[in-house]
Amino acid sequence: MQYKIAGETLYIYAPLANRLGLNKIKTELENLSFKFEHPEEYASITNKLNFTKEQRDKLFTDFTQPIREALDKMGIHYEIKARVKSPYSIWNKMQTKRVTFEEIYDILAVRIIYTPKSREEEIGECFNIYVALSKIYKSHPDRFRDWINHPKANGYQALHVTLMSNQGRWIEVQIRSDRMNEIA
Repeated sequence: MQYKIAGETLYIYAPLANRLGLNKIKTELENLSFKFEHPEEYASITNKLNFTKEQRDKLFTDFTQPIREALDKMGIHYEIKARVKSPYSIWNKMQTKRVTFEEIYDILAVRIIYTPKSREEEIGECFNIYVALSKIYKSHPDRFRDWINHPKANGYQALHVTLMSNQGRWIEVQIRSDRMNEIA
């Protein structure tokens, strides 16, 4: 019965939550379904995430330090958060891309949420932040997403760019204003 409910959740309720823009609920439903449908894989990925947490924390600190310095110099009011890919999302990517856990480069993502000086400058500031980041780190040529000028169907707006850290790891950075974050 749990297996049936997990399947329904994964194929009906999680996509519905996603369509309604309820990303946290979607992620929670996917992880719960994954945990019951594939308990060994879930445990393996969760253990690997726990094992690599200290490395990710150091990578986050080292990666964001020069970004903080640049944003401070620009006079931008911001907050930087780490986002760790969920176990289900990691497993799903491993299946679809046929890669190992170690080959997934976007387990850690960095989210920059800024408060614009004025709403009229909101989009310009977002691109200014992107330009500042690209002066610090090399960007991946095929991994730039402009959800600002072309929002997703659910209203989501942000700039997504993947940058090469000084440690040789690709890290996705999401740049969005406080208003865009509320919508997200």
